[in-house]
Amino acid sequence: MAYNEQQAMVNLHVMPEEYEEQDYFLMMEVMNAKSKEDRPLSRNAFLKEIGIDPDNLTEDQQGKEV
Repeated sequence: MAYNEQQAMVNLHVMPEEYEEQDYFLMMEVMNAKSKEDRPLSRNAFLKEIGIDPDNLTEDQQGKEV
């Protein structure tokens, strides 16, 4: 927890008093948020990324649903 407070002070310029007054769970959610590029892809987005149109799958591409 001290490290997170240190990072907030150094990177976000949050004073210790401000940090300690904040809702802990909200602060952790904010500090652990990932950019859109770092988030996991949805199934459809992954298929599109590898060149497969999820709306027009062939029988070979469909396979079994998990």
